[in-house]
This record gives sequence, structure tokens and C-alpha cells, in this order.
Amino acid sequence: MKNIVQNDSKSIFKFINGNENTSLSEMKGIYIQELLFLLDDYLIELRDNLYIDESITFGLELEVENTDYFRIKKMLQDSNYEWELEADSSLVKGAEIKSPILNDKTKNWFDLKNICEKTSELASIGEKAGGHIHIGYKILGEKEQNWLNLIKLWSIYENIIFRFSYGEFNMQRPSLTRYAAPISKKLVKDYYLLKNSKSDVDEILFHLCNKYDKYCAINFQNVYIGNNNRTKNTIEIRCPNGTLNPIIWQNNVNFFIKLLNYCKSDFFDDYTIEKRSRIINGKYQSLNFYNEIYIDQVLELSDMIFSNNLDKINFLKQYFKSFETEPKYSKVKCLTK
Repeated sequence: MKNIVQNDSKSIFKFINGNENTSLSEMKGIYIQELLFLLDDYLIELRDNLYIDESITFGLELEVENTDYFRIKKMLQDSNYEWELEADSSLVKGAEIKSPILNDKTKNWFDLKNICEKTSELASIGEKAGGHIHIGYKILGEKEQNWLNLIKLWSIYENIIFRFSYGEFNMQRPSLTRYAAPISKKLVKDYYLLKNSKSDVDEILFHLCNKYDKYCAINFQNVYIGNNNRTKNTIEIRCPNGTLNPIIWQNNVNFFIKLLNYCKSDFFDDYTIEKRSRIINGKYQSLNFYNEIYIDQVLELSDMIFSNNLDKINFLKQYFKSFETEPKYSKVKCLTK
């Protein structure tokens, strides 16, 4: 496993240094073409850590189908992992492997890798399986502007978020609209409603919890501001497709945590986001458009939320995949090493 890289044998990191923070959205067209050409051959690797503050916590839910349930349960018990297994009747011979509360430590990524590899022999990823991520609510805290920033950012870039979250598949799982429905159209209106009414954080979350049920792309039902005694006090990301590839899992965690971190940043670029909102002007806010590729928009988002080129390249690789937009639920060519 590797961390931030210096220029090495990978051609893409001879073109762009992994440690630096290049403004990709400001690159000239000829350089973007070269970047995308090199990106096509690039493979994402598992890293020791993601340089995320250890106070930020998250949990993973690995949905799998066609399971050998009791062998998976025994595997988890024999390995002394603190991960739990539950049956899931919404899946075909389904089960859900739930992690304990995790943070960005090498051991946790090593455990995830082992669990994914061993589970791959005893289950599969079917068309209904999702890969949910719970992130501790303290990442946004009790400042209302942080939550308003998240609402606005998600509403404008949901098309980018969704294509990325398809992971190693070239489109959404067929059951996505039932269990993780897109919400950008509604969130746009909610942002201005809540902002203009000068709602505090409790009012914002009350509104979100009453308007959106848990079966949305992002689930606010588990957030309880000021209550530290709840067993679950998280923002749940539900849109990612299921996977047993630990590199995809790590890349998903990295993206969503850094997206949320950006929402509380002093450098939150409201001007650029508002400008993008005017460009979109209600377009592309339907699942029918989410599998398309939007180069300017994805480069813009990567520049906003990531502070180094390695994060950006890993994000872009999973977003562009094999540059295909064919609406067929199937794995794309290899994304990871």
C-alpha cells in the first residue's frame, strides 16, 4: 500500500505531481486531453491512510448477495474482527456486513481488505447490493452554514457524485431509485427556503428529516444534534453501488469525507458553486443524465474538495471509469491495481 507519491513509474505522475495541488479546472484544453489520456491507463491503489483526522469517524455496510451466510459469520468470528453480520431480506440470499466505528488507520484498511477478499469467496455483488457509508455528524457539527453548504453542494453536483459512486460499474444498480433516490431537484429549493428563513441547525435538520425518508441518496434521519448518547448519530451516504473491492471502498470514503469537510471549510467557494448553478439552470438534475460525463464540472468539484493531486486523480479515475456511458449495469475494465 502507498501514500502520497513522488514522481514515479506511473506516467500520470510524471505529468502531474501527486503531492502538489494543481488547479485542474484552469488547465488548457491540450493539457486536459493529455491528463485524460494518461488517466485511462492509471490504476487506483490501496493506501495506508488518507490523511484524514482520526477524530472523524465512519462506518461501512457491505451488502452482498448469494451468500454462504454461516461461513461468512464463522470467518468474522474466527478472525476476531468486530464486524457484524445480519441477514438482509431485500437482497437475493442477502446479508449485510457492518463495520464497527472506524477512523483513518492502517489497521482498519488492512482489516477491510481481508474481509473483502474472504467474503468474495462466499458471496457476490448482485444488482440490488449497495455500499452505504455512515459518517459521524460531528464532521459538520452544529453550525447551520455547514449544513446549508452541504445542501447546496449536493444539489448542484449530484450528477457528478452519482457517476463516481457507481464505483466499478458503469451505471447505477437497478434498485437505486427505490433505496437511494436522487434528491437534487428538491434540495435546490430547500437551500433557498432554509437560507432565506434564516433557519438554525435544528430547524434545518427537522425540515430535512420530515421531507426526506431514509431511502434517499443521502440520509439525514440518523442525525441528532447535541445528543452524544445515541448509538447512531451519522450522515448516511446510500448512493454507492455495492462492491467487495477494498480500493473502491477506500476511494468512496475519501471522497465523501473530504466533500463533507469542504462544506465546513473557510474556503467554501460559494461564488463558483452559484455560477455552476446558473450554468446548469435545472438541467442534468435527473437520473437520466447522471451517467453522462461532464468534464468541466467534475474538474471543478475535484479542485474544490481535494488538496492534492493524488486524491484528484483517484477521484477522476473512478468518475471517468473507461469513459463509457452505455446504460448497462456491468463492470467496466479494471479501475484498481
